[in-house]
Amino acid sequence: MNYMLKQCNIVFDSLENGTLVVDEECVVWSWNKWLEINTGIEAESIIEKNLELFYPEVDYKGLQRKIRTTLRLNTPTFYDASLSNRFIQIPRHKITSSLLSFMQLQVTIAPYIPAEKKVMISIHDISDLHELKMTLQQRMKEIALLNSELQQDKQIINANLMIVKTDSGCEIVDATEAFCDFFGYTKGELIGGSLSRFYALDAGSDDFEQMKEVLRNKHRWSGEVEIITKNNDCVWMDTVISPFVDEYGEIISYTAIYHDITDKKRIEMLSVTDPLTKLFNRQKFDDVCRGMLMRRHWTKEYTFGLIIIDVDYFKKVNDTYGHQAGDSVLIEVSDILSQTVRTGDVLARWGGEEFVVLTPDVDSGKVLYAAEKLRRAIEMLEIPAVGKVTASFGVTVFVEGDTQESMLHRSDQALYRAKEKGRNRVESIFS
Repeated sequence: MNYMLKQCNIVFDSLENGTLVVDEECVVWSWNKWLEINTGIEAESIIEKNLELFYPEVDYKGLQRKIRTTLRLNTPTFYDASLSNRFIQIPRHKITSSLLSFMQLQVTIAPYIPAEKKVMISIHDISDLHELKMTLQQRMKEIALLNSELQQDKQIINANLMIVKTDSGCEIVDATEAFCDFFGYTKGELIGGSLSRFYALDAGSDDFEQMKEVLRNKHRWSGEVEIITKNNDCVWMDTVISPFVDEYGEIISYTAIYHDITDKKRIEMLSVTDPLTKLFNRQKFDDVCRGMLMRRHWTKEYTFGLIIIDVDYFKKVNDTYGHQAGDSVLIEVSDILSQTVRTGDVLARWGGEEFVVLTPDVDSGKVLYAAEKLRRAIEMLEIPAVGKVTASFGVTVFVEGDTQESMLHRSDQALYRAKEKGRNRVESIFS
């Protein structure tokens, strides 16, 4: 093998495609690493041998014509490596859904050492492109069929699916009959109105802002929302809102699809609600607490707090005024706690006269402030037939390594300390 060929073989071995050098008689003079790996034929076993010994199925008359044409015109030519004019078969080891067992090849023949009648043949694996073409063809057929089916099903969709389409400003431009019938509007009453006005969500709430942020970022939003009907009934909807963008990436419309889950939500609320106070029950508290413990971003300055509240002398209320009065106290205390906790705090009835509050995104100072605010709110209550009541508070915050049990233990200890020190006070243990 001449010096020039030896030097070029170093370059050939670095290429990410097959490269071989043959002469006019199809004798192989170079066989790069790509070919060794993908054909399983070592260079030393094929160099200076005729390609036909290894690949007899090739149309060598056609290949030699291409080689001679390349040498005569001194310009590259393409070799049509089709099924009818097969080139060397290279197994395809890539795992795909395709049935291709051999690579689809693009073969180029270029002058290399014309004086020695040698050409360089470059082989590119275009199997992925071939697969893509087949996939696109299949998808086009599927789309054509789908369009036909959609046209046929348009009446069914209109009558049975609750769908609303809006412009980029969320003004309604179309709605299905199913949506109009369910919510009690005519299409004329809906078109031109803002979709958000039907939502029971507070415009400034975290959930509403999160929804808007997702849609502004051109992502699909899904979730459960409460919607107000024309008769002012509140219903729960499983909702998917999808933005549509133009070729410039600008949002041009939104499509919202709704599914009524009101009965499901009622059942869910019953399963996690204390029947007397209508607060979350212990099961719901446990679920929320587990979720907060699983979050990994808490720090000393940015953690969550746990507050245990115990109504003072509650047994005395029951013994003096009766259990009905005791229930009234629990209901009144629940109401004032609900009004006083922050948005985002989780308030639950723990059992008996005890309540618990989870306060996310606080430090020790903020959770103490929140507990003191709750204590004062209860202290100011005036309950008919009972008068004033107070409560004692045990407070802690999550620290690294905590479990629900360890946090409850510290809060209980702090609550016990508050009782020992005279009740109607806030005590804390933070570690």
